Amino acid sequence: MKKFILFTTLLFLGCSSNEKYSSNEGIVSIDYLFNSKNTQWFENNYESYNLDINTLNNDFSNIYEYQIEIYMNTKCHDSEREVPRLIKILDELNFSEDNLKIVLLNSEKKSSGGYENGKNITNTPTFIFLNESGEKNRIVEFPLENLEKDILNIINNKDYKHVYYSE
Repeated sequence: MKKFILFTTLLFLGCSSNEKYSSNEGIVSIDYLFNSKNTQWFENNYESYNLDINTLNNDFSNIYEYQIEIYMNTKCHDSEREVPRLIKILDELNFSEDNLKIVLLNSEKKSSGGYENGKNITNTPTFIFLNESGEKNRIVEFPLENLEKDILNIINNKDYKHVYYSE
């Protein structure tokens, strides 16, 4: 009987702990990106990215005044490339995950929770930089130069327009 209870408990815990890694839309954590079967590409792409250390040696202190929202799709090749790079950069800068929101979208760029509503998400990934006054800027699908330089320009109020910007 004890073995049955132990087995049942382990089975329940195993199933419930995997639920947090099975979602394919909605808000997730960095832990999800590293551990979900939906993002098996993440760790390798994170590890293989070579940071632009020369750019990272600039003053990035303004980044701590921002919230960053990531809108991505786990089956999008651009998300597979750019999201691990962004997370690695943020890790290097000791950016708090408390100031990061990661939203998984389906192929129609929607989520059942509607987290993307009002955000004008046209391509994935989209990285939105917000400060106390609202959206400051965004990187859409891929950077103009590289992520490090684009982020530096955004957080230091340089003239930056994402690749799909039009007035």
